[in-house]
Amino acid sequence: MDEVLFFGEDDFFGEDDFDILDIDGYELKPSAFFNKLPEIAKPLVKNANKILSEVEKMLYSAPAFINVVQSSIPEEVFQAILSPEQRKQIAQGVLKLMSKKDGSLLAVLVDTNTNKVIGNVPLKSVKLTPELNKALADYSSQIQMAQIAEEIQNVQYAIEDVRKGQESDRLAIAYSCQQKLLQAREISEPNIRTMMLLQVISDAEDSRNLLMLSQKSNVNFIKEQPDSTWGKLLKGDKPDKIEARMNEIRDGLAAVNIVSLSAAIAYNELGEKKAAQKSLDYFGKFINETYLSSQELVERLDLLDPSPTNYWTKELPKIETSIMKLPNKPDSIETEVLE
Repeated sequence: MDEVLFFGEDDFFGEDDFDILDIDGYELKPSAFFNKLPEIAKPLVKNANKILSEVEKMLYSAPAFINVVQSSIPEEVFQAILSPEQRKQIAQGVLKLMSKKDGSLLAVLVDTNTNKVIGNVPLKSVKLTPELNKALADYSSQIQMAQIAEEIQNVQYAIEDVRKGQESDRLAIAYSCQQKLLQAREISEPNIRTMMLLQVISDAEDSRNLLMLSQKSNVNFIKEQPDSTWGKLLKGDKPDKIEARMNEIRDGLAAVNIVSLSAAIAYNELGEKKAAQKSLDYFGKFINETYLSSQELVERLDLLDPSPTNYWTKELPKIETSIMKLPNKPDSIETEVLE
């Protein structure tokens, strides 16, 4: 008969049954969550992977964390997978940090012989050092920005399917900002690199504000179009004029998306996390005030837009919701314990 290991009053399992804990939605590397990121946003996930690895190392050497581990995991479980020498210090590879796509973290105990998860550690019980707190905040910030970038990219895909490569002055300006950012990253001399990143931010902000003004004007034009059949006949503009305005709105949205993301990522490259979040917050408020404040408007934009994805009502709100979760503060970082 297999030895029975007690994990709680109601939960018990044998030595060969360590994988009963449900870790669906968690991954060891954040990169597992993101496969649609634009090129300019890929370093965000690379940074997140690096920070998560650093956090894990910090936890290994934190006495407060080791104490929580020893009080959280039954001695019988430790005996099953660790030698007496290993139990004196948390063995490398036995404790792993796992993450959800929203940045929430879970510390798990792994049987290195079977790679099965056999327990979890309540990170909320750990008194974090200032260095660890900062690392956790940085990690969550990178993950949240990557999620926003992916949501923006989903809208861009929908727009490109409709545009089919048509030329646009608005998008030319936006792609210029994006290209300058990619090139600035390759500069090895720190001072020149900083100067070029600041130029990207300046160009992106100038372009963004002009684009936003144009967007508001075009959106107001759509708002003023009558809904009823009689109203359209008597007061409405011709369909080709409405279509032309919709093309401008669609291109304008794509351009605002690109320059807003470029500015935020450039701030992030400079290590200015608060400025990056402030820039995204400005973008989120624009989305809300210009489009999402009127459900009737976004539904109408979906009706006028030939895209089958209904991105005005389905995808655009996701961007605004993710942005509104910023700024990210250390005390708002989610850590979870599996039941």
